[in-house]
Amino acid sequence: MTNVVSLRRMPRATHDPAVPGLIDLFAARRRGRHDAFWLKENAELLQILAALGAGQGLDLSLLQPRATGLMEELAFFPQYYRMFLSIAVDLRALGVDDVPVEAMVRLIRAADLPAVELSDTHRGEALLLLRRAGDDTARDPALDERLAHYAANARAFCLPNRRAAYDLTHIVFHATDYGRVEVARNADRRLSLVYVGMVAWLEDNLDLLAEVTLGLRLSGEDVPQAWSDAVTAGAGSVSFAPGHAHGPFDDDYHQYLVLNWALGLSGGEAFAAGVPSQARLIRQPARQGAALRELSVALLDMGMARLPDWGRMRWRLWPRLSEAARSRLAVLETMPEFEGFFAGFARARLQ
Repeated sequence: MTNVVSLRRMPRATHDPAVPGLIDLFAARRRGRHDAFWLKENAELLQILAALGAGQGLDLSLLQPRATGLMEELAFFPQYYRMFLSIAVDLRALGVDDVPVEAMVRLIRAADLPAVELSDTHRGEALLLLRRAGDDTARDPALDERLAHYAANARAFCLPNRRAAYDLTHIVFHATDYGRVEVARNADRRLSLVYVGMVAWLEDNLDLLAEVTLGLRLSGEDVPQAWSDAVTAGAGSVSFAPGHAHGPFDDDYHQYLVLNWALGLSGGEAFAAGVPSQARLIRQPARQGAALRELSVALLDMGMARLPDWGRMRWRLWPRLSEAARSRLAVLETMPEFEGFFAGFARARLQ
């Protein structure tokens, strides 16, 4: 059985060296105030800082003018209501005064904005944000049941499907309110997260792997040691670049944020490296993800000879794979869940 690391730990308040620079970077140096991606990036940063327990003494003066104008912006851009409300409730949680949270809730409720959501995941997030803003009536038991059913359908997560995978991790984030609420452990949901983690491991997708480790810890589950080690190493491999004032900003900012959130939740030091004053771009080393493609191609080429039994397929597949791909697989095959994962991943006898 693979080594595991301990269950969820309470994150400690963080004022690590990078935090003031990150606030300045996302608030003032990357995007203009009317760019929707400004909302997305700052909502994500504030969400993670609040989840890690930052707040007392944190300088958020750069965001104070934006905070007081959130109601006016929400009225003009109601299609972005989730991001506006997320920023509002997290700014309040981080100690910013004069955030018009209650007025925003009234507008959102009067316009019934959550009703326009086709995504159950987005609707679940909207109701969570409303509850965090003080609206205890923002509940939908039927929605909760659908989301729980989705999260427990482990076989659906044996195949690469990034949209489904990120929906799963976010369902867990929302159910636990990013670590503020304990949820009952669920073996099927855990297995779904493990299967997504296996796909992420084969793909060498650190962004998704970090979200899986977060989902496991937030729901009270163990994390494989190899995955935890990869997250720790990834969080420490960031570099910053000046970039151009007007972009593009297609970089690794999200991976950097979730890796550090995952590191902080595990008890490590999140955001340990300072941010250079002229930095605009966040870069992390490119990753190949060869194992996922190699294994998929080898299985596809076998056609009707594919079997769902890893024990019988291993000796056929091993010679077709590179040493790097074998190394990735060797980590997974020590896990008790791998045979069930492979049975779904192989897509055997479905032609």
